Formats: sequence, structure tokens, C-alpha cells
Amino acid sequence: MVRSILRPVRLAAPFLAAAGLCACNGTVTVNLADTPVDDATSVVVDFTGVVLHNTNGNTTTITFPSAQQIDLLQLHDGVTQALLQNQSVPSGSYDWMQLNVLANANTQGQSYITLNTGAQYPLYVPSGSEGALKITTPFSVAQGGKTELIIELDLRQSVTSTDGQNYTLVPAMRLEDQHQVGTIAATVDLSALASQQLGSGAQLSQCSGGLFVFSGSSVTPQNGGGASLVDFQPIPYNGVTTLAPVSFPYLSKGSYTLAATCDYGLYDPTTAPGQSGYQALHWTVLQNVSVTANSTTTDTVPSGTSSTVIVN
Repeated sequence: MVRSILRPVRLAAPFLAAAGLCACNGTVTVNLADTPVDDATSVVVDFTGVVLHNTNGNTTTITFPSAQQIDLLQLHDGVTQALLQNQSVPSGSYDWMQLNVLANANTQGQSYITLNTGAQYPLYVPSGSEGALKITTPFSVAQGGKTELIIELDLRQSVTSTDGQNYTLVPAMRLEDQHQVGTIAATVDLSALASQQLGSGAQLSQCSGGLFVFSGSSVTPQNGGGASLVDFQPIPYNGVTTLAPVSFPYLSKGSYTLAATCDYGLYDPTTAPGQSGYQALHWTVLQNVSVTANSTTTDTVPSGTSSTVIVN
């Protein structure tokens, strides 16, 4: 069973702690996006501000007038929400961004998760009451220019629980230039996938489908994902058609490996080869899937002779 619950919303305009605007500034827009979670109906995070760190050692702190509660599960299938909107900041090169949140352990009225059962639990960021979600991807703001960024949170990897009552948010996040991303739109043939991985007599009910995207043209997938894992989604059979559409937006331009499995129910984002509980999965792999900016790449999995099957 997948043990991690979680994958990025548009906020009211904040104010900049550093007063005054000047010609040496540019503007930055930061949008949040997310991918759907398997076992929750809401994942609400209290955002209190943003900190930007310039490579010259200076920081710009943007504090919201009041905490903004955002349900990240509303941000999927191309829906985004602005955390910053045309915010004036000093121009230059930045090496990290920090999202400040309220997420204390065992504290009601802050960040929280609501499960499919209706139960609601506090969501805890280990760094403390004024928690910080830090992203170390560099970006730049041109003088007089407009920088538009998107942060995608992989909630399936980000939210975990060891006892089903205490939930921790240690987010897996990607920061991308919104003008340099594209989309992979895949169609997964669940019937063909089941036959290919489980044998010609396999029933669709035996295939717990999932599709994964790995960065790189020839990656070998594994349970736990590894450092090259970018995104993944379950692909359950809907009882009507065996052809399941799956979309991955906001991928930076480059080459990727698509990997589908009928063992999604055994996938565990917290495990690695050699660890206790690690299980080898069947994978149907489609290599060298190219993504270009502002376009959509379409593929079908399995894809005839171009798909290979491995167990890892």
C-alpha cells in the first residue's frame, strides 16, 4: 500500500517588508501547483510569507498581512494559485526561496489534512511553529523584467504518517520557469499493461496501475522512485474503458523516461533497494520522451516494440 499521502493556489496580494520601489527592481510571480493525493480530501497549509535569498547575500522578506489557508488539493490538472503576484523585488540572481508556514505538531487551527474517512489531523512541518518550506533551485529577476515561476508540490511524497494520526509535511517540490515548461499527456492501455506484466490471462482487477515520470532519457525505475523521480499518478480502472488518460504538466524542457506498473499498490516512496520492506515491481518503460517548452508531448503506454518490461 502506498504509505505517503501526498504532489501545487492563488493568494491575496502580500506586502513587501522592504519599503520602496526603484528602477533596479523587477517583479516576480510565484504560482503553486499540486498533484492529487490518494487518501485525502483536503491538504490545507497556512502560508505566512515568502523569503527570497540573493546570491549577493541579501534577503527579501515578504510577509502576508494574515496567514493564508490554501487547500493544495484544489491545485491539479493545470489549476494554479498565485502565492506572489507581480511582486516588486530587487533584480539579480537568487539561490533559494523559502515559504513560511504555520504548521505546529498537535496544533489545531493551523495546517491540517482531512482524510477520505472525514477524520482531520494537524499537519506538522518539523522546523517549528514558523515552519519553512525551502527550495534551493536558482532563478533570476531581470531589472525592469517579469519573472514568472511555478512551484509544484508532490504531495504523495511530501506528507507521511507513521501511525495514521500524526502527519508530517516534508515537501518534495520543484521550482520551474513557467515559460520553459511543457506537458506529457499519456494514454495508458491498462488491458495491454496487465497482459504484458502479469501474463496473457491477467484480469484488470489484478492490475493496480500507476504511471511515473523520471528525469533523463534512459532511467531504470525502482520502488521508492530514487533521485530522478519527477512525478507519478495512480491510474485505476474506471470500469468503462481500459484506456486511461494521464497528464503531467509543468515539466521543464528535456528528456524523460515514462514507466508504468501494475504494482502501484506496493509502491512505497520511503523505501530504497536493500532496505527492509523494499519490493521489486514490474515496470513497462518508455525511454527518451522529449518535452519542449509551451507544448504537449503525447505517448501511449505500452507502446508496441518501443516499450520494454523490467522487474526492479
